[in-house]
Amino acid sequence: MSITAEDQKKYFSDWSKDNLGEKTGIWYAPFLENLGKLFKDFSLDNGRDYFTNFFNYRSFEEFKNIYLDITQQPESDVPVILKGINKRYPNSFNEINIKWLEKYSQMTFTEGNRSKPDNLGGIPALGVLLRAYLKFLYYAENPSLTYPKKDKKTSTHDGEIDESINYWVCAPGGDAGLWNEFYNSNVIGLGWDYLGDLEQYSSRAEIEKLMSEHRNDGTRPINDSKAVWEFYQEIKPGDIVYAKEGVKKIVGRGVVTGEYYFDNHARVLKHRRKINWTNNGSWNLKEQIAMKTLTNINRKPDFIAYIDSLINGEVIDENSLIVNEFKTWLSQQVQQSGEHLNDKTIAQKVSSLKDIENTFHVTVFGEIDTEALKNIKETVLADESYDRYKGVSGSSIDYYIRYVESRPTIKENEPYTVSDFLSEVFIDGEQLNRLRSVLQNKKNLILKGAPGVGKTYIADRLAYLMMEEKDDSRIQMIQFHQSYSYEDFIEGFRPKADSDGFELKQGPFVKFARKAERDPERDYFFIIDEINRGNMSKIFGELMMLIETEKRGKSINLLYSNEKFLVPSNLYLIGMMNTADRSLALLDYALRRRFSFFEISPAFDNSTFKDYLNNIGNPAKVLTVIDEVKKLNKVISEELGTGFQIGHSYFVGEAFKKDANNRTEEVVEYEIIPQLYEYWFDDETKADEWAARLRGAYYAN
Repeated sequence: MSITAEDQKKYFSDWSKDNLGEKTGIWYAPFLENLGKLFKDFSLDNGRDYFTNFFNYRSFEEFKNIYLDITQQPESDVPVILKGINKRYPNSFNEINIKWLEKYSQMTFTEGNRSKPDNLGGIPALGVLLRAYLKFLYYAENPSLTYPKKDKKTSTHDGEIDESINYWVCAPGGDAGLWNEFYNSNVIGLGWDYLGDLEQYSSRAEIEKLMSEHRNDGTRPINDSKAVWEFYQEIKPGDIVYAKEGVKKIVGRGVVTGEYYFDNHARVLKHRRKINWTNNGSWNLKEQIAMKTLTNINRKPDFIAYIDSLINGEVIDENSLIVNEFKTWLSQQVQQSGEHLNDKTIAQKVSSLKDIENTFHVTVFGEIDTEALKNIKETVLADESYDRYKGVSGSSIDYYIRYVESRPTIKENEPYTVSDFLSEVFIDGEQLNRLRSVLQNKKNLILKGAPGVGKTYIADRLAYLMMEEKDDSRIQMIQFHQSYSYEDFIEGFRPKADSDGFELKQGPFVKFARKAERDPERDYFFIIDEINRGNMSKIFGELMMLIETEKRGKSINLLYSNEKFLVPSNLYLIGMMNTADRSLALLDYALRRRFSFFEISPAFDNSTFKDYLNNIGNPAKVLTVIDEVKKLNKVISEELGTGFQIGHSYFVGEAFKKDANNRTEEVVEYEIIPQLYEYWFDDETKADEWAARLRGAYYAN
């Protein structure tokens, strides 16, 4: 019995649903059914005589030739495409694809079926459409073979996101100041003009070196050099670019049509690419996007689909946005076996959560209070009459809790610059440059020093400086102690808060690392106070290897959950050591080599500290005491070591601004002198002598 075009359409729809995405077959089929006619109507056929209905092509070899003829793709790419690996289209085909989208949009607008002629919603990219049918024919003729991505297909936005191209968000100048010029000229531009034509550079390292020399602040311009290199080498014709204004508005959408060039005649932003701007307007986003000049957003298919929906004037269902984002996140999770969750498992977990919402009249999707979610889980598991999703409801809520905990927070924050740092931290510019460089290169840094030298404050401000903004959502601080363990830090079984038994809980490091992993374009900082008070090998466990710079991004299975876990490259560790604490054991040498160590010394002679003293009002007594402390520190350094000196932070704080004399007496009598008796516990005469000298310095004025 011969197969009709209608039969072929059904077979294609069924195969696509199972292999490409649940909605893909139903969506693509009507386009393929009329593709030959549309080609002729849109003048895309180049005089060739294609079947009006592409479902009349039944042979893989026959259609392969049609595919190669239309796309101009090399035949050597076909076996790769059939394995589900995305290959870029030739530049000539990108122009055809743009024309296809514009013509189809205009046609349906004229017919009254589209809100506006530049609304591209619901139109599949031509290349994606052709590849889908090519794959179907191949696997239909080879039923013993399985499409490699069958169980790894994206579970949301089936076919909406063209995985063969990149999607970018780019700022057309500060506050989109050059947007109108770029739109009218069909270009996009990038700054750092002093670099000149990028064709002269063979690597990103060369660009970064010149940028470092230009900045002259000792800092590696990692993000800036990344943006320049991506604009030069990673953006390709066919890519989609969204132009942004600030951090909460999109002003345009376009398709890249040309290669990189340097426009020496342009006023600013001389690094250029030709682009076909398909949309121009103003669309406010529901949440902020990264402040970076250029950002690749391929890892956020939900965000891409959301922006397109805004631009196309579609009604936005907030709940669907959350559900789809959760489904995408689930598709990226790795199981104990090393495999990603498949579509069936993802659909089951989402259905479970929706059923819980309906049955128990609670909100799961959109809930950000993890304690409330845990209470919902307890309620569901305690209800013996609820058995529809009994086997997966608990784990489904656990996944959603982890999704909420690891979701990055993006908001507009107060900027933080080198000047800000140097105005409130008592180290000089040269020290700062070295400090930043060490942390950037090693990623793991321990600030060591005497009590009161401001190690914790420096760590906090250093994180601000490297982020270039005061974003506390990207900083996590904890403190180690002698009883701190792997179970506290990574994961372990803990008693349930309001019932009998134990439950497996993730520690702060795992939660924070997963949050950083979801936000690779921005840096995160995990700060550990009193880092050498804990048993480091015991606390870090198998993660001792993963924190190494060269091991970032590699995953291992965690001890209790057996889940895959990695430490992302954008996560920095900063520890603090109080070198005067006699009770501390030496750091494990295996862990020691994984950190750089930077000593923070008393900064009594720092110019910023001196300015601070002069501004507190009536500083005479304070200055006299500090002079005596500096003499004391020389003796301490000679007899006990530099790590036992008295730090400058003893003389910093709001209390000094209110009553410097009274606060100085309190610090001397109740903080510094008791410390001296600890230092010279075996030589009380020495402690008595220096206590008398400090009191004498105070009462001298």
